[in-house]
Amino acid sequence: MKRKPEEIPADEAGDAHATPEGAASPPPDEPLAAELAEARKLAQQLKHQTLELTADLDNQAKRFARERQVVREEIVTRFAREMIEVLDNLDSVVRSMTEEERSSPLGKGVALTQVVFLEKLKSFGVERIEAEGRPFDPAWHEAMRETPRADVAPGTVLAEWTRGYRLGGKLVRAAKVEVARAADEDDAAADGS
Repeated sequence: MKRKPEEIPADEAGDAHATPEGAASPPPDEPLAAELAEARKLAQQLKHQTLELTADLDNQAKRFARERQVVREEIVTRFAREMIEVLDNLDSVVRSMTEEERSSPLGKGVALTQVVFLEKLKSFGVERIEAEGRPFDPAWHEAMRETPRADVAPGTVLAEWTRGYRLGGKLVRAAKVEVARAADEDDAAADGS
């Protein structure tokens, strides 16, 4: 039985690397070294590509997380704007009640509903902006009227016409307020006549 050339042991094969003209081919280490160098180069390229893809995926994940947070805040802001209208109506009802009506079961129920509604908004991060008695801040307040007052520092919020709300550091709705201004001589004369 005749053996295939790859089955012949190296010492029996003789000079298997001889060329037909009888010249010897390069020793077997040189082609292996070239293949090894090429394989290392390819491995380095693949490693570099893998690192780039990993960094890209990490950046995308971070970007998606930021976008998801922005979208969530926008949804909560829209929701809050809609629900604040309902809370405004509850505030109006409570303000318009007499003391007797507030002590009735219906009045207590409306007041409790108002409190629970505000707590639910707080659970989403929506909070009231305190205005009355505080310095006017155009970032949070919208001045609807200026009233001359000598007994209060100019720029102090005198009254809150409509409550303001914020979501963290973001304005949902500005508080509509009445602001004190310095009383001048014309105002003093008008008050005295």
